[in-house]
Amino acid sequence: MSQKWIYKPEPDEDIVDGISSSLGFGTFESKILVLRGIDDYQKAREFFKPNLNDIHNPFLMKDMQLAVDRIATAIENGEKIMVYGDYDVDGTTAVALMYLYLSKIVEKKYLDYYIPDRNIEGYGISKAGIEYAKENDFSLIIALDCGIKALDKIDYAKELGIDFIICDHHLPGEEIPDAVAVLDPKRKDCRYPFKELSGCGVGFKLCQGLNTLYKIPEAELFELTDLLAISIAADIVSMSGENRVLAKQGLKILRKSRNLGLRMLIPEDKLATFEISNIVFEIAPKINAAGRISHGKAAVELMVSDNLKHATQIVNDIVNLNDSRREMDMSSTTEALLQVETSGQVTNFSTVVYGAGWNKGVIGIVASRLTETYYKPTVVFADGNNGEIVASARSVSDFDVHNALEECSDLFLKFGGHPAAAGLSMEKEKLNLFKEKFEKVVAEKIQEHQKEPSIKIDAVVEIDDLNKDFFNFHRKLAPFGPDNMKPVLVLKNQKLSGYVKTMGKENSHLKFFIKQDSTGKNIECIGFKLGKYADEFRQKTFDIAFTAEENHWKGNVTYFLSIRDVKFN
Repeated sequence: MSQKWIYKPEPDEDIVDGISSSLGFGTFESKILVLRGIDDYQKAREFFKPNLNDIHNPFLMKDMQLAVDRIATAIENGEKIMVYGDYDVDGTTAVALMYLYLSKIVEKKYLDYYIPDRNIEGYGISKAGIEYAKENDFSLIIALDCGIKALDKIDYAKELGIDFIICDHHLPGEEIPDAVAVLDPKRKDCRYPFKELSGCGVGFKLCQGLNTLYKIPEAELFELTDLLAISIAADIVSMSGENRVLAKQGLKILRKSRNLGLRMLIPEDKLATFEISNIVFEIAPKINAAGRISHGKAAVELMVSDNLKHATQIVNDIVNLNDSRREMDMSSTTEALLQVETSGQVTNFSTVVYGAGWNKGVIGIVASRLTETYYKPTVVFADGNNGEIVASARSVSDFDVHNALEECSDLFLKFGGHPAAAGLSMEKEKLNLFKEKFEKVVAEKIQEHQKEPSIKIDAVVEIDDLNKDFFNFHRKLAPFGPDNMKPVLVLKNQKLSGYVKTMGKENSHLKFFIKQDSTGKNIECIGFKLGKYADEFRQKTFDIAFTAEENHWKGNVTYFLSIRDVKFN
């Protein structure tokens, strides 16, 4: 779909000049900084030189002291501790991080981890998990990336004499679970300064809190941030503030990680230049595949393993699962697209589909594909257990799908998530009622600018601006993510320098070159999913919206432009 180009307002010239003179950047680069809120020297220092001293005191988080004290009591009394987490990347990295930290201070006979079976237990705290804890004499469960709405499950655990510490980052409901401690920066009564931690990030803060007692060398504690960087990237949380500090530190650790399992997921030739985008497209899908298709416990086993043979077998299994996941994703997406077309939903404000044979491990991916195609808030259902159906929801830019679903929550058995994505379960017979209600809610809430895809443009540039200084500056803006996305720039009235070549499956992508006026050098451009426009590129001049990208090959760095959208003149 063609995107609407929205140009960000021109920043204040005096502020831009001040940044330019204090930092030594050109006007163009200084504009980029001011547009992302970096408008004085102190903010620039924190942005370009994120320091571990800038991260917040863990005890600013509500209930942190209660959590630390309860874990210390358990260790002192020789209680068995279970580390419990969700089966996605954020949950499994959080479990691995907490388990590896506690392994430094607790004998392993007193420690274990548990990941619920997606197909049998579903998302979040499960009754089966609590009963497993009871049967195996665990008296304390540390829940990571889940639990903030598990009121009845926490009460059930208390009846069995099991305490819970919850480390979550999802939006709480009106009532907080009656656990020993509930760590969640999104609690209304939590004064923690940074609200956008991942689930693994909340777990890391608990490790920091514990470390005030157990004094593990700080270098060993921060070695665990390789796992944290993976969670920040995969869960698509804000790449600002404390997350930027932790992600940058974690990437540094990841590039030389001693974690055997992670090293086996990263191609050796990419290790030194591994970035957030590599995590999102190369590591995260493999880790996720275990929980989507088989069991998330395999991902944790890999991340805590120190046995080469065992880790190799897990990696091989995960790669095979990821291949299976791709096949399921493609077939389910094809069926879902056909269902939308034949059910008359194309003109709706929302998209809701259900597939009896779809694997519920891929419905989140299918929801994302449908959102890309139709650009509407989307909910994809598959069969769950005991006559239930489960769903993943995805949203469009700026539309709070969690809020919209909350108005339908009287129909749900379980529900939780974020403004951009959510999950739920429901009795199958309520599906049609949900379709009607959700469509009505979205129709009432959605605004005009949320009905069509748009792309926010940072600046219009001249081709000669794309020089060595710009690419050096661009590299310093990383790591990229929400609240610090790659600058989207526009070049106007360009024409091909030489050929345009289609690439990829069904020639769906293309490559071409444009020439700089001053140097005469060609700049490579890659247009994903733009192959069908090859003839128009040959025949017309064009404006392109793009991001700058790096290619690393055998120690050499080259640059290219990734075309986000095109307008032909």
